[in-house]
Amino acid sequence: MNVHLMFRQKDFLPDIKALLQSSVLISDFQLRRLEEQLQKETADPAQKLCQSYQELAADLGLFRLLEQMANGDKIILTACSAALFAPLQNKEDISFRLDCLRDALHNRSTIRQLYQTTIDTEKQRAGSMYWLGSSYIDSTYASGINLLKLYTEMLMKLRRTADAASGQFSSEGFQHLFAQLKSELSDQYFAQVKSVLQSLTDQSGTMISASFGSYLQGVDYVLRKKEDSHFWRHWQFSPAFTIADRDDEAAKDLGCRKGRAVNNAANAMAQAAENLQDFFAKLRLELSFYAGCINLADRLDQIHAPFCIPELYPTSSEERNCRSLYDISLALNQNTSVIGNDLSSDHKILFLITGANQGGKSTFLRSIGQAQLMAQCGMPVAAEQFACPIREKIFTHFKREEDTAMKSGKLDEELARMDAIADSLVPGSMILFNESFAATNEREGSEICRQITQALIDHHVDVFFVTHLYAYAHAYCDLPCTESLRAERLDDGRRTFHIIPGRPTQTAYGEDLYHKIFKK
Repeated sequence: MNVHLMFRQKDFLPDIKALLQSSVLISDFQLRRLEEQLQKETADPAQKLCQSYQELAADLGLFRLLEQMANGDKIILTACSAALFAPLQNKEDISFRLDCLRDALHNRSTIRQLYQTTIDTEKQRAGSMYWLGSSYIDSTYASGINLLKLYTEMLMKLRRTADAASGQFSSEGFQHLFAQLKSELSDQYFAQVKSVLQSLTDQSGTMISASFGSYLQGVDYVLRKKEDSHFWRHWQFSPAFTIADRDDEAAKDLGCRKGRAVNNAANAMAQAAENLQDFFAKLRLELSFYAGCINLADRLDQIHAPFCIPELYPTSSEERNCRSLYDISLALNQNTSVIGNDLSSDHKILFLITGANQGGKSTFLRSIGQAQLMAQCGMPVAAEQFACPIREKIFTHFKREEDTAMKSGKLDEELARMDAIADSLVPGSMILFNESFAATNEREGSEICRQITQALIDHHVDVFFVTHLYAYAHAYCDLPCTESLRAERLDDGRRTFHIIPGRPTQTAYGEDLYHKIFKK
Protein backbone atom coordinates (compact mmCIF):
# COMPACT_ATOMS: atom_id res chain seq x y z
CA MET A 1 0.00 0.00 0.00
CA ASN A 2 1.51 3.28 -1.08
CA VAL A 3 0.83 6.43 0.94
CA HIS A 4 1.66 9.92 -0.30
CA LEU A 5 1.86 12.80 2.17
CA MET A 6 -0.31 15.67 0.94
CA PHE A 7 -0.54 19.03 2.67
CA ARG A 8 -1.81 21.69 0.29
CA GLN A 9 -4.91 20.24 -1.38
CA LYS A 10 -8.38 21.77 -1.04
CA ASP A 11 -10.58 20.56 1.82
CA PHE A 12 -13.34 18.31 0.39
CA LEU A 13 -15.92 18.90 3.15
CA PRO A 14 -17.18 22.37 2.05
CA ASP A 15 -17.85 21.04 -1.44
CA ILE A 16 -19.77 18.10 -0.04
CA LYS A 17 -21.90 20.30 2.23
CA ALA A 18 -22.56 22.84 -0.53
CA LEU A 19 -23.70 20.24 -3.04
CA LEU A 20 -25.84 18.42 -0.48
CA GLN A 21 -27.55 21.58 0.69
CA SER A 22 -30.55 20.83 -1.52
CA SER A 23 -31.11 17.65 0.43
CA VAL A 24 -31.79 19.83 3.46
CA LEU A 25 -34.02 22.23 1.56
CA ILE A 26 -35.92 19.42 -0.10
CA SER A 27 -36.97 18.04 3.26
CA ASP A 28 -39.11 21.15 3.68
CA PHE A 29 -41.27 20.37 0.62
CA GLN A 30 -44.96 20.45 1.47
CA LEU A 31 -47.42 19.18 -1.10
CA ARG A 32 -50.38 20.24 1.02
CA ARG A 33 -51.20 21.61 4.44
CA LEU A 34 -51.46 18.42 6.45
CA GLU A 35 -52.44 17.82 10.01
CA GLU A 36 -49.74 16.34 12.22
CA GLN A 37 -51.41 12.94 12.23
CA LEU A 38 -50.68 12.52 8.51
CA GLN A 39 -46.97 13.06 9.11
CA LYS A 40 -46.82 10.43 11.86
CA GLU A 41 -47.98 7.00 10.87
CA THR A 42 -48.52 6.12 14.53
CA ALA A 43 -50.76 9.09 15.31
CA ASP A 44 -54.14 8.48 16.93
CA PRO A 45 -56.72 9.55 14.31
CA ALA A 46 -59.54 9.63 16.88
CA GLN A 47 -57.91 12.31 19.01
CA LYS A 48 -59.64 15.25 17.33
CA LEU A 49 -63.01 13.54 17.03
CA CYS A 50 -63.12 12.53 20.70
CA GLN A 51 -65.03 9.40 19.70
CA SER A 52 -63.70 5.92 19.05
CA TYR A 53 -62.91 5.75 15.34
CA GLN A 54 -63.82 2.05 15.38
CA GLU A 55 -67.28 3.01 16.60
CA LEU A 56 -67.62 5.80 14.06
CA ALA A 57 -66.42 3.58 11.21
CA ALA A 58 -68.80 0.78 12.20
CA ASP A 59 -71.83 3.08 12.43
CA LEU A 60 -71.14 4.77 9.10
CA GLY A 61 -69.84 1.69 7.27
CA LEU A 62 -66.42 3.19 6.59
CA PHE A 63 -64.30 0.04 6.74
CA ARG A 64 -65.37 -0.99 3.24
CA LEU A 65 -64.61 2.50 1.95
CA LEU A 66 -61.09 2.49 3.41
CA GLU A 67 -60.46 -1.02 2.15
CA GLN A 68 -61.32 0.07 -1.38
CA MET A 69 -59.17 3.19 -1.16
CA ALA A 70 -56.18 1.25 0.15
CA ASN A 71 -56.46 -1.61 -2.34
CA GLY A 72 -54.04 -3.62 -0.21
CA ASP A 73 -51.58 -0.76 0.40
CA LYS A 74 -50.95 -0.21 4.14
CA ILE A 75 -49.48 3.25 3.61
CA ILE A 76 -52.60 4.42 1.78
CA LEU A 77 -54.77 2.87 4.49
CA THR A 78 -52.84 4.75 7.17
CA ALA A 79 -53.03 8.12 5.41
CA CYS A 80 -56.70 7.88 4.40
CA SER A 81 -57.77 6.63 7.84
CA ALA A 82 -55.92 9.44 9.58
CA ALA A 83 -57.49 12.02 7.26
CA LEU A 84 -61.01 10.60 7.39
CA PHE A 85 -61.23 10.37 11.16
CA ALA A 86 -59.71 13.79 11.83
CA PRO A 87 -61.49 16.16 9.43
CA LEU A 88 -60.24 19.70 8.93
CA GLN A 89 -62.12 22.68 10.33
CA ASN A 90 -60.42 25.46 8.38
CA LYS A 91 -62.05 26.35 5.07
CA GLU A 92 -58.77 27.53 3.57
CA ASP A 93 -57.02 24.24 4.37
CA ILE A 94 -59.93 22.20 3.00
CA SER A 95 -60.01 24.25 -0.20
CA PHE A 96 -56.24 23.83 -0.58
CA ARG A 97 -56.59 20.07 -0.33
CA LEU A 98 -59.60 19.94 -2.65
CA ASP A 99 -57.69 21.91 -5.29
CA CYS A 100 -54.93 19.30 -5.10
CA LEU A 101 -57.60 16.59 -5.36
CA ARG A 102 -58.95 18.08 -8.60
CA ASP A 103 -55.45 18.01 -10.05
CA ALA A 104 -54.92 14.45 -8.88
CA LEU A 105 -58.16 13.20 -10.44
CA HIS A 106 -57.33 14.93 -13.73
CA ASN A 107 -53.78 13.49 -13.76
CA ARG A 108 -54.20 10.05 -12.27
CA SER A 109 -51.31 8.36 -14.08
CA THR A 110 -48.87 11.10 -13.03
CA ILE A 111 -49.85 10.84 -9.37
CA ARG A 112 -49.48 7.08 -9.49
CA GLN A 113 -46.08 7.45 -11.14
CA LEU A 114 -44.88 9.87 -8.46
CA TYR A 115 -46.22 7.64 -5.70
CA GLN A 116 -44.63 4.54 -7.21
CA THR A 117 -41.27 6.32 -7.34
CA THR A 118 -41.42 6.91 -3.59
CA ILE A 119 -42.41 3.28 -3.03
CA ASP A 120 -39.56 1.99 -5.20
CA THR A 121 -37.11 4.24 -3.36
CA GLU A 122 -38.05 2.80 0.01
CA LYS A 123 -37.98 -0.77 -1.30
CA GLN A 124 -34.47 -0.32 -2.67
CA ARG A 125 -33.28 1.38 0.51
CA ALA A 126 -34.83 -1.25 2.77
CA GLY A 127 -33.53 -4.09 0.61
CA SER A 128 -29.97 -2.80 0.63
CA MET A 129 -27.23 -3.41 3.16
CA TYR A 130 -26.70 0.30 3.78
CA TRP A 131 -26.40 1.18 7.45
CA LEU A 132 -25.85 4.77 8.50
CA GLY A 133 -25.78 3.94 12.18
CA SER A 134 -22.72 1.70 12.01
CA SER A 135 -20.02 2.20 14.61
CA TYR A 136 -17.44 1.85 11.83
CA ILE A 137 -16.69 5.10 10.03
CA ASP A 138 -15.77 3.34 6.80
CA SER A 139 -19.15 1.58 6.76
CA THR A 140 -21.05 4.82 7.39
CA TYR A 141 -18.96 6.56 4.75
CA ALA A 142 -19.63 3.90 2.10
CA SER A 143 -23.33 3.64 3.02
CA GLY A 144 -23.76 7.40 2.79
CA ILE A 145 -22.24 7.45 -0.68
CA ASN A 146 -24.37 4.55 -1.93
CA LEU A 147 -27.58 5.95 -0.44
CA LEU A 148 -26.95 9.35 -1.98
CA LYS A 149 -26.46 7.65 -5.34
CA LEU A 150 -29.81 5.90 -4.91
CA TYR A 151 -31.63 9.05 -3.81
CA THR A 152 -30.05 11.09 -6.60
CA GLU A 153 -31.33 8.60 -9.15
CA MET A 154 -34.84 8.74 -7.68
CA LEU A 155 -34.78 12.54 -7.48
CA MET A 156 -33.94 12.57 -11.17
CA LYS A 157 -37.05 10.44 -11.82
CA LEU A 158 -39.17 12.89 -9.82
CA ARG A 159 -37.65 15.78 -11.73
CA ARG A 160 -38.39 14.14 -15.10
CA THR A 161 -41.99 13.54 -14.04
CA ALA A 162 -42.27 17.16 -12.93
CA ASP A 163 -40.89 18.41 -16.23
CA ALA A 164 -43.37 16.30 -18.20
CA ALA A 165 -46.50 17.09 -16.18
CA SER A 166 -46.09 20.46 -14.47
CA GLY A 167 -48.14 22.28 -17.10
CA GLN A 168 -51.11 20.01 -16.42
CA PHE A 169 -51.44 21.01 -12.74
CA SER A 170 -53.03 24.24 -11.52
CA SER A 171 -53.33 23.77 -7.74
CA GLU A 172 -51.05 25.69 -5.42
CA GLY A 173 -49.78 22.51 -3.78
CA PHE A 174 -48.62 20.68 -6.90
CA GLN A 175 -47.35 23.81 -8.62
CA HIS A 176 -45.22 24.55 -5.57
CA LEU A 177 -43.91 20.98 -5.49
CA PHE A 178 -42.97 20.96 -9.16
CA ALA A 179 -41.46 24.45 -9.00
CA GLN A 180 -39.24 23.40 -6.09
CA LEU A 181 -38.19 20.23 -7.87
CA LYS A 182 -37.17 22.25 -10.92
CA SER A 183 -35.37 25.01 -9.04
CA GLU A 184 -33.58 22.89 -6.44
CA LEU A 185 -32.83 19.93 -8.70
CA SER A 186 -31.38 21.52 -11.80
CA ASP A 187 -29.32 19.66 -14.40
CA GLN A 188 -26.23 21.47 -13.13
CA TYR A 189 -26.93 20.28 -9.60
CA PHE A 190 -27.22 16.65 -10.68
CA ALA A 191 -23.99 16.93 -12.67
CA GLN A 192 -22.14 18.33 -9.67
CA VAL A 193 -23.51 15.72 -7.29
CA LYS A 194 -22.56 12.96 -9.71
CA SER A 195 -19.04 14.38 -9.97
CA VAL A 196 -18.64 14.62 -6.18
CA LEU A 197 -19.95 11.12 -5.55
CA GLN A 198 -17.70 9.75 -8.28
CA SER A 199 -14.69 11.45 -6.69
CA LEU A 200 -15.60 10.04 -3.28
CA THR A 201 -15.65 6.53 -4.71
CA ASP A 202 -12.41 6.91 -6.68
CA GLN A 203 -10.71 3.50 -6.48
CA SER A 204 -7.27 5.07 -7.00
CA GLY A 205 -7.10 6.14 -3.37
CA THR A 206 -8.24 8.65 -0.75
CA MET A 207 -6.38 11.87 -0.17
CA ILE A 208 -6.05 13.09 3.41
CA SER A 209 -3.90 15.59 5.26
CA ALA A 210 -2.79 15.99 8.88
CA SER A 211 -0.71 18.25 11.10
CA PHE A 212 1.80 17.49 13.80
CA GLY A 213 0.66 17.73 17.38
CA SER A 214 2.65 18.71 20.46
CA TYR A 215 4.26 15.29 20.66
CA LEU A 216 4.63 14.86 16.89
CA GLN A 217 1.44 12.82 16.71
CA GLY A 218 -0.97 13.26 13.81
CA VAL A 219 -3.80 15.75 14.42
CA ASP A 220 -6.34 17.68 12.35
CA TYR A 221 -6.95 14.95 9.78
CA VAL A 222 -8.84 16.34 6.76
CA LEU A 223 -10.24 14.69 3.65
CA ARG A 224 -8.78 16.45 0.62
CA LYS A 225 -10.11 16.95 -2.89
CA LYS A 226 -7.99 15.77 -5.76
CA GLU A 227 -7.11 18.25 -8.47
CA ASP A 228 -9.15 17.96 -11.63
CA SER A 229 -6.11 17.94 -13.93
CA HIS A 230 -2.49 16.81 -13.79
CA PHE A 231 -3.16 15.25 -10.42
CA TRP A 232 -0.85 12.27 -10.49
CA ARG A 233 1.90 14.06 -12.43
CA HIS A 234 1.89 16.75 -9.77
CA TRP A 235 2.18 14.31 -6.89
CA GLN A 236 4.12 11.36 -8.26
CA PHE A 237 7.40 12.64 -6.76
CA SER A 238 5.96 13.63 -3.38
CA PRO A 239 7.30 12.00 -0.19
CA ALA A 240 5.84 8.53 0.20
CA PHE A 241 6.18 5.25 2.02
CA THR A 242 4.89 1.75 1.39
CA ILE A 243 3.21 -0.58 3.86
CA ALA A 244 4.22 -4.17 3.56
CA ASP A 245 1.57 -6.61 2.43
CA ARG A 246 1.53 -8.48 5.74
CA ASP A 247 1.94 -5.54 8.08
CA ASP A 248 -1.58 -5.76 9.57
CA GLU A 249 -0.89 -3.35 12.41
CA ALA A 250 0.32 -0.65 10.06
CA ALA A 251 -2.67 -1.18 7.79
CA LYS A 252 -5.00 -0.98 10.80
CA ASP A 253 -3.31 2.22 11.97
CA LEU A 254 -3.63 3.75 8.53
CA GLY A 255 -7.30 2.78 8.43
CA CYS A 256 -7.86 4.58 11.72
CA ARG A 257 -6.17 7.68 10.39
CA LYS A 258 -8.29 7.54 7.24
CA GLY A 259 -11.39 7.17 9.42
CA ARG A 260 -10.48 10.31 11.34
CA ALA A 261 -10.09 12.17 8.04
CA VAL A 262 -13.39 11.05 6.51
CA ASN A 263 -15.40 11.31 9.72
CA ASN A 264 -16.83 14.77 9.05
CA ALA A 265 -17.58 13.93 5.43
CA ALA A 266 -19.27 10.67 6.50
CA ASN A 267 -21.42 12.56 9.00
CA ALA A 268 -22.38 15.16 6.39
CA MET A 269 -23.40 12.48 3.90
CA ALA A 270 -25.26 10.50 6.55
CA GLN A 271 -27.23 13.60 7.53
CA ALA A 272 -28.01 14.35 3.88
CA ALA A 273 -29.15 10.76 3.32
CA GLU A 274 -31.40 10.90 6.39
CA ASN A 275 -32.91 14.19 5.19
CA LEU A 276 -33.63 12.68 1.80
CA GLN A 277 -35.08 9.58 3.41
CA ASP A 278 -37.37 11.83 5.45
CA PHE A 279 -38.36 13.73 2.31
CA PHE A 280 -39.30 10.58 0.41
CA ALA A 281 -41.22 9.27 3.45
CA LYS A 282 -43.24 12.49 3.75
CA LEU A 283 -43.87 12.71 0.02
CA ARG A 284 -44.91 9.05 -0.02
CA LEU A 285 -47.38 9.61 2.82
CA GLU A 286 -48.81 12.75 1.24
CA LEU A 287 -49.15 11.23 -2.22
CA SER A 288 -50.71 8.09 -0.71
CA PHE A 289 -53.77 10.12 0.29
CA TYR A 290 -54.36 11.17 -3.32
CA ALA A 291 -53.52 7.69 -4.57
CA GLY A 292 -56.30 6.41 -2.31
CA CYS A 293 -58.75 8.98 -3.67
CA ILE A 294 -57.81 7.92 -7.21
CA ASN A 295 -58.37 4.25 -6.34
CA LEU A 296 -61.81 5.15 -5.03
CA ALA A 297 -62.66 7.26 -8.08
CA ASP A 298 -61.59 4.46 -10.40
CA ARG A 299 -63.80 1.99 -8.56
CA LEU A 300 -66.82 4.30 -8.64
CA ASP A 301 -66.28 4.82 -12.36
CA GLN A 302 -66.31 1.05 -12.86
CA ILE A 303 -69.70 0.65 -11.17
CA HIS A 304 -71.07 3.82 -12.81
CA ALA A 305 -71.62 5.55 -9.47
CA PRO A 306 -71.32 9.36 -9.47
CA PHE A 307 -68.95 11.36 -7.30
CA CYS A 308 -68.15 15.06 -6.99
CA ILE A 309 -65.78 17.57 -5.46
CA PRO A 310 -67.70 18.98 -2.46
CA GLU A 311 -68.27 22.61 -1.60
CA LEU A 312 -67.77 23.72 2.00
CA TYR A 313 -69.57 26.61 3.69
CA PRO A 314 -68.27 28.41 6.80
CA THR A 315 -69.06 26.95 10.22
CA SER A 316 -71.64 29.71 10.81
CA SER A 317 -73.70 28.57 7.82
CA GLU A 318 -76.80 26.37 8.14
CA GLU A 319 -77.23 25.64 4.44
CA ARG A 320 -77.09 22.13 2.96
CA ASN A 321 -77.53 21.07 -0.65
CA CYS A 322 -77.01 17.66 -2.17
CA ARG A 323 -78.17 15.83 -5.26
CA SER A 324 -78.19 12.04 -5.65
CA LEU A 325 -76.36 11.51 -2.36
CA TYR A 326 -75.93 7.79 -1.67
CA ASP A 327 -74.33 5.37 0.79
CA ILE A 328 -70.91 4.76 -0.76
CA SER A 329 -70.18 1.63 1.28
CA LEU A 330 -73.47 0.09 0.14
CA ALA A 331 -72.57 0.78 -3.47
CA LEU A 332 -69.12 -0.76 -3.03
CA ASN A 333 -70.55 -3.83 -1.31
CA GLN A 334 -73.23 -4.36 -3.96
CA ASN A 335 -70.78 -3.55 -6.74
CA THR A 336 -73.32 -1.34 -8.45
CA SER A 337 -74.79 2.14 -8.26
CA VAL A 338 -77.53 2.65 -5.69
CA ILE A 339 -80.45 5.03 -5.24
CA GLY A 340 -79.47 8.53 -4.18
CA ASN A 341 -81.36 11.27 -2.40
CA ASP A 342 -81.66 15.03 -2.69
CA LEU A 343 -81.67 17.53 0.14
CA SER A 344 -81.91 21.30 0.06
CA SER A 345 -82.28 23.26 3.26
CA ASP A 346 -81.29 26.52 4.87
CA HIS A 347 -81.51 27.72 8.46
CA LYS A 348 -82.18 24.14 9.59
CA ILE A 349 -80.19 22.32 12.28
CA LEU A 350 -82.66 19.56 13.25
CA PHE A 351 -83.45 16.92 10.65
CA LEU A 352 -86.16 14.44 11.66
CA ILE A 353 -86.25 11.32 9.49
CA THR A 354 -89.30 9.12 9.91
CA GLY A 355 -91.40 6.78 7.80
CA ALA A 356 -91.82 3.19 6.74
CA ASN A 357 -89.67 0.36 8.04
CA GLN A 358 -86.91 -0.71 5.66
CA GLY A 359 -87.49 2.43 3.62
CA GLY A 360 -83.86 3.62 3.50
CA LYS A 361 -83.74 5.91 6.54
CA SER A 362 -80.60 4.43 8.11
CA THR A 363 -78.93 4.27 4.71
CA PHE A 364 -79.64 7.94 4.15
CA LEU A 365 -78.32 8.78 7.61
CA ARG A 366 -75.07 6.93 6.90
CA SER A 367 -74.69 8.75 3.58
CA ILE A 368 -74.97 12.11 5.37
CA GLY A 369 -72.27 11.18 7.87
CA GLN A 370 -69.98 9.70 5.23
CA ALA A 371 -70.28 12.77 3.00
CA GLN A 372 -69.61 15.19 5.87
CA LEU A 373 -66.42 13.41 6.87
CA MET A 374 -65.20 12.93 3.31
CA ALA A 375 -65.89 16.55 2.39
CA GLN A 376 -64.01 17.94 5.38
CA CYS A 377 -60.94 15.78 4.82
CA GLY A 378 -60.71 16.67 1.12
CA MET A 379 -62.02 13.47 -0.47
CA PRO A 380 -64.49 13.08 -3.33
CA VAL A 381 -68.08 12.68 -2.12
CA ALA A 382 -70.59 10.05 -3.27
CA ALA A 383 -73.11 12.38 -4.88
CA GLU A 384 -73.69 14.32 -8.08
CA GLN A 385 -73.49 17.53 -6.06
CA PHE A 386 -72.79 18.15 -2.38
CA ALA A 387 -72.42 21.29 -0.29
CA CYS A 388 -72.45 21.54 3.50
CA PRO A 389 -71.17 23.73 6.33
CA ILE A 390 -67.98 22.83 8.16
CA ARG A 391 -68.63 21.15 11.48
CA GLU A 392 -66.23 21.15 14.43
CA LYS A 393 -66.81 17.54 15.49
CA ILE A 394 -68.90 14.67 14.18
CA PHE A 395 -70.52 11.99 16.33
CA THR A 396 -72.82 9.03 15.84
CA HIS A 397 -75.27 7.45 18.28
CA PHE A 398 -76.68 4.34 16.66
CA LYS A 399 -78.72 1.63 18.34
CA ARG A 400 -76.79 -1.38 19.59
CA GLU A 401 -77.68 -4.99 20.29
CA GLU A 402 -78.56 -6.04 23.83
CA ASP A 403 -75.60 -6.50 26.18
CA THR A 404 -75.15 -10.27 26.19
CA ALA A 405 -73.05 -10.10 29.36
CA MET A 406 -76.00 -8.45 31.15
CA LYS A 407 -73.77 -5.75 32.61
CA SER A 408 -76.39 -3.13 31.82
CA GLY A 409 -79.71 -2.71 30.06
CA LYS A 410 -79.96 -1.40 26.53
CA LEU A 411 -81.29 1.98 27.62
CA ASP A 412 -78.54 2.35 30.25
CA GLU A 413 -75.93 1.64 27.60
CA GLU A 414 -77.40 4.25 25.24
CA LEU A 415 -77.50 6.87 27.99
CA ALA A 416 -73.91 6.10 28.97
CA ARG A 417 -72.76 6.59 25.38
CA MET A 418 -74.70 9.83 25.13
CA ASP A 419 -73.07 11.05 28.34
CA ALA A 420 -69.60 10.36 26.89
CA ILE A 421 -70.49 12.24 23.70
CA ALA A 422 -71.88 15.19 25.66
CA ASP A 423 -68.53 15.63 27.42
CA SER A 424 -66.87 16.20 24.03
CA LEU A 425 -69.52 18.24 22.23
CA VAL A 426 -68.82 21.84 21.25
CA PRO A 427 -71.03 24.37 19.43
CA GLY A 428 -70.89 23.78 15.70
CA SER A 429 -70.71 20.01 16.05
CA MET A 430 -72.89 17.43 14.33
CA ILE A 431 -74.47 14.27 15.73
CA LEU A 432 -76.39 11.50 13.98
CA PHE A 433 -78.96 9.41 15.91
CA ASN A 434 -80.31 6.16 14.54
CA GLU A 435 -83.39 4.94 16.44
CA SER A 436 -81.80 5.93 19.74
CA PHE A 437 -83.60 5.67 23.12
CA ALA A 438 -86.33 3.44 21.72
CA ALA A 439 -85.61 0.64 24.21
CA THR A 440 -88.28 1.96 26.57
CA ASN A 441 -91.93 2.90 26.03
CA GLU A 442 -93.12 5.64 23.67
CA ARG A 443 -93.70 8.26 26.36
CA GLU A 444 -90.38 7.85 28.17
CA GLY A 445 -88.37 7.47 24.98
CA SER A 446 -89.91 10.60 23.48
CA GLU A 447 -89.21 12.61 26.62
CA ILE A 448 -85.55 11.53 26.68
CA CYS A 449 -85.18 12.42 22.99
CA ARG A 450 -86.94 15.75 23.54
CA GLN A 451 -84.64 16.85 26.37
CA ILE A 452 -81.46 15.78 24.57
CA THR A 453 -82.53 17.37 21.27
CA GLN A 454 -83.47 20.65 22.92
CA ALA A 455 -80.12 20.90 24.66
CA LEU A 456 -78.30 20.19 21.41
CA ILE A 457 -80.11 22.71 19.22
CA ASP A 458 -79.86 25.32 21.97
CA HIS A 459 -76.08 24.96 21.71
CA HIS A 460 -76.08 25.07 17.89
CA VAL A 461 -75.35 21.40 17.29
CA ASP A 462 -76.70 19.89 14.06
CA VAL A 463 -78.96 16.90 14.78
CA PHE A 464 -79.97 14.19 12.29
CA PHE A 465 -82.43 11.85 14.00
CA VAL A 466 -83.95 8.67 12.56
CA THR A 467 -86.83 7.75 14.86
CA HIS A 468 -90.11 5.83 15.16
CA LEU A 469 -91.11 7.80 18.26
CA TYR A 470 -94.09 9.72 16.94
CA ALA A 471 -94.65 11.86 20.04
CA TYR A 472 -91.09 13.14 19.88
CA ALA A 473 -91.09 13.74 16.13
CA HIS A 474 -94.49 15.44 16.17
CA ALA A 475 -93.39 17.82 18.95
CA TYR A 476 -90.52 19.17 16.87
CA CYS A 477 -91.68 18.88 13.27
CA ASP A 478 -93.17 22.38 13.08
CA LEU A 479 -90.23 24.31 14.54
CA PRO A 480 -88.56 26.80 12.14
CA CYS A 481 -85.19 25.08 12.66
CA THR A 482 -86.57 21.63 11.76
CA GLU A 483 -86.52 19.83 8.43
CA SER A 484 -88.99 16.93 8.42
CA LEU A 485 -88.11 14.07 6.10
CA ARG A 486 -89.84 10.78 5.48
CA ALA A 487 -89.01 7.50 3.76
CA GLU A 488 -91.26 7.32 0.71
CA ARG A 489 -93.87 4.54 0.57
CA LEU A 490 -96.14 3.98 -2.40
CA ASP A 491 -99.84 3.24 -1.98
CA ASP A 492 -99.27 -0.45 -2.67
CA GLY A 493 -96.71 -0.64 0.13
CA ARG A 494 -93.59 -0.64 -2.04
CA ARG A 495 -90.53 1.27 -0.81
CA THR A 496 -88.75 3.54 -3.27
CA PHE A 497 -85.82 4.13 -0.87
CA HIS A 498 -86.15 7.84 -1.50
CA ILE A 499 -86.14 10.26 1.42
CA ILE A 500 -88.57 13.08 0.73
CA PRO A 501 -89.94 16.05 2.69
CA GLY A 502 -92.84 14.91 4.81
CA ARG A 503 -94.39 15.13 8.25
CA PRO A 504 -94.11 12.17 10.65
CA THR A 505 -96.98 9.69 10.75
CA GLN A 506 -98.19 7.54 13.63
CA THR A 507 -97.45 4.29 11.84
CA ALA A 508 -94.27 2.73 10.51
CA TYR A 509 -96.30 0.41 8.28
CA GLY A 510 -95.14 -2.73 10.00
CA GLU A 511 -98.11 -4.54 8.47
CA ASP A 512 -96.40 -4.23 5.08
CA LEU A 513 -93.65 -6.49 6.34
CA TYR A 514 -96.18 -8.89 7.78
CA HIS A 515 -97.98 -9.23 4.45
CA LYS A 516 -94.67 -9.52 2.60
CA ILE A 517 -93.40 -12.34 4.83
CA PHE A 518 -96.48 -14.31 5.80
CA LYS A 519 -98.98 -13.68 2.99
CA LYS A 520 -97.02 -14.26 -0.17
